[in-house]
Amino acid sequence: MKSSVLWAVLASILLRPAAALSVPPVRPGVRLRRTSATSAGPPPHVHAAVSGHRATASVRPARRLRDKAIGASALAALGATFAVLVRLSGAGLWRYYLAGGACACLSHALTTPIDVIKTRQQVDVDRVGARATARRIVREEGPTGLLAGLGPTAFGYLFEGALKFGAYESLKGPVHRLLAHLPVPLPAPTLAGLLLSGALSGAAAALVLCPMEALRIRLIAEPAYAEFGWCDGGLRMLEEEGPQGLVRGITAMLSKQVPYTVTKQVAFDYLAHALHKGTRVRWGATAAAQYQVLVVLLAAVLTSVLSCLASQPGDMLLSAVNAHRGTKRTRDFAQEIRKKDGIRGFFVGVHARLVHVGLMVTLQLLIYDTVKRMVGIAATGSNGLQ
Repeated sequence: MKSSVLWAVLASILLRPAAALSVPPVRPGVRLRRTSATSAGPPPHVHAAVSGHRATASVRPARRLRDKAIGASALAALGATFAVLVRLSGAGLWRYYLAGGACACLSHALTTPIDVIKTRQQVDVDRVGARATARRIVREEGPTGLLAGLGPTAFGYLFEGALKFGAYESLKGPVHRLLAHLPVPLPAPTLAGLLLSGALSGAAAALVLCPMEALRIRLIAEPAYAEFGWCDGGLRMLEEEGPQGLVRGITAMLSKQVPYTVTKQVAFDYLAHALHKGTRVRWGATAAAQYQVLVVLLAAVLTSVLSCLASQPGDMLLSAVNAHRGTKRTRDFAQEIRKKDGIRGFFVGVHARLVHVGLMVTLQLLIYDTVKRMVGIAATGSNGLQ
């Protein structure tokens, strides 16, 4: 019951300032982002869609009530689903969902400007460095351009983080017991159990995050897309492209989120456990308790680098799929990237992403561990891997 109330409060706070969290319409004379890799500007059907949207701007206020009703219904359904999931997970496990949602929402929201720069590098035709991209965004769209997609980022990762961390911790025990009953024993059952738990939780989190990530990337690629806030942008995307427009990048999302989640969760568990154990052996239990924060910090920094590299190709594919309109599949984008730039094409924006993911994951894991200890759970790795 406590967890349901907390989720409702957090979600309502994020939904209320919808218009304030999105980028204002582009000023006259400002160049729109190019959204096609084969043309110098948006194709004609994009201009038609934008013009049609502006033509109906006068009737938008009359539809606000309907839009709010749709948003409230979706929020209520999502909240009810999570309440049931937390309830079924077992006594006390709601704390992992709470810690995961808080750390993912805060860490992704705080690093939004870096993510905007990285995404623009990936979707722009004339690719330039991170500094040049940042200067261009500020010059053409103002400082608020660096906050494009903040609304769907915070809202999407609130639920994605809760599911990813909560499901991972909840699955550890059942998966370990399941693997123990296999007819042929595994050479590393603990590692196998953690990898499987990470893969399952990462896939589930990807399904929840996919619509919000599609909207986030669209708002970054086309700054004038949502004139009345990011919720309006989501409804527009749904009206123009149907439900498939919000889940078109699910294959790319899975190729990013599953390696990312597996690497982050398992590496953090193993590194934190190894560092805690090494500290106790070398300096004793008292010193290990005193340096607990430093141990978690070091494990988080190393984990951030590994998870960034493991998920970079999937991140590049996800940006390409959601920044462009049409019926092209993830496979088509992958073939285009490989033909144009080879393997290096999948690592465009990796420097900005190393900064972004490095800072984000480090903050995320520190917040996660702090919130866990605040609600009575031992620090990660201090009590073993299970």
